[in-house]
Amino acid sequence: MTWPIYFASNLTLGNAASGLALCLLWTPQERVVPALDPMSYALVGNLYSRDGVSFLVRNLLAQPWITDLLLCGKDLTGSGGALVAFLRDGLDEHGRIKGDGTRLHPEISTTALELLRRSVRLHDYRGRTRGSDVAVLVAQHRCAARAWATAPLIFPYHEPESSTLPSAPMGVLVRAPTIRTAYLQIIWHVLHYGQRSATQQSSDQREVLDLLTVVSDEPDDPAQCSYADWMPFSRASLGERQADGRYSGYLGQLLHADGSAGLSYTYGARLRAFGGDLDQIAAMAKELEAARASRRAVAVLWAPEEDAISSNPPCLNVIQARIRDERLHLTAYFRSHDIYRAWANNAYGLRALQSELARMVASDVGELAILSHSAHIYAHDWAAAEALITQQLRPSDARLQRDARGAFVILLEPPEIVVRHYSPCGEHLQSLRGHSARELGRKLAPYVGEIGHALYLGQELQKAELALQLGRAEAYHQDQPLEAG
Repeated sequence: MTWPIYFASNLTLGNAASGLALCLLWTPQERVVPALDPMSYALVGNLYSRDGVSFLVRNLLAQPWITDLLLCGKDLTGSGGALVAFLRDGLDEHGRIKGDGTRLHPEISTTALELLRRSVRLHDYRGRTRGSDVAVLVAQHRCAARAWATAPLIFPYHEPESSTLPSAPMGVLVRAPTIRTAYLQIIWHVLHYGQRSATQQSSDQREVLDLLTVVSDEPDDPAQCSYADWMPFSRASLGERQADGRYSGYLGQLLHADGSAGLSYTYGARLRAFGGDLDQIAAMAKELEAARASRRAVAVLWAPEEDAISSNPPCLNVIQARIRDERLHLTAYFRSHDIYRAWANNAYGLRALQSELARMVASDVGELAILSHSAHIYAHDWAAAEALITQQLRPSDARLQRDARGAFVILLEPPEIVVRHYSPCGEHLQSLRGHSARELGRKLAPYVGEIGHALYLGQELQKAELALQLGRAEAYHQDQPLEAG
């Protein structure tokens, strides 16, 4: 067996006959190790995260003759505190460190963990970072290796499979050219980042709060919409324009005031005949015709006296239209949004409404923004939603992603890297200069609007820096491999 078995390339080995291990937490090893006598320790390593406690424990169990652990360095993330709590207090009945909450790998037996706690002495000097100071401590606690188990204790390791990934508690932005593409992206997002919770109807769900989806290029004409037959509703149920100019199906329920059998209300009735006779869409158009810069073109679907006590109040509550550069943009707010079952239907209906409103005020159709306060997928739809994204969602090429903040051209003018920033229309906005990928990455960060675009630029900048370091500026061409020398 080769030891250490985890993160060996990140550890500094010393004297195999030593019983002392040194953990420097976040302090770089290169600042401390040169000051140490390599015969005075068995190994030196870092501990950046609480999850790393499990790997540190695994390495100690695999070398059960290290008897002393010296803890120094800066504890920036609480990883040192977690290690101290484990060795001092052990685990609770759920396999978490008492007083800290960190879960250790479940494959490691409780018997082995208790043996380690009894056998390894901890010397806690957190905060000591100077090499000379640590060298004194190492000399004080220098000791010989002594076996405390008859053989290495090694346990299997399985990659974690988390059902929910961490994210900010509120606020997510997803941009896509079409409703179809956006639909797949937000399903993926809710499945991976949605927090599991119950609802007033007691159905388990995964939920993201305040999901903002912006669609930029969905066709204006519903007949040309991006509908796909794998969506959980039929094209016929979505509806189409009839000979009299009115719409059937769901589009009709949203665009027209007529009621629908079996429904206590429709969005169309609230928009076109609120309170019985107020056509809010016509009022929005009148407002925009009177003042194209108006911020008052708003329609409200929530009737407080009725909906506050209703068992089935409307999920769509507000829409607002704005004209900018002669394009009519529409924003819609949903208090509650079933992402798998209802989002795409709603989005196609809103796009049709947006097109109608743009026609009424003689403007082009702009972008559609949908803010879903409770963006959720119910438990009974999880399997179908997972299958859908597995079959239909494809990774996008970062080079082909349109970034509303512009594009960047990278050039080498030794000894500098030059990045030219262009608007989406091709106008040269500014040039940024630097000597390294890190320096330019910091300068570029405020001007990049898409994560994929940022990752792409980071790759290109690193490639450009390498060409500079090799003295071969002519070998760098953006989007191409470095030319062989």
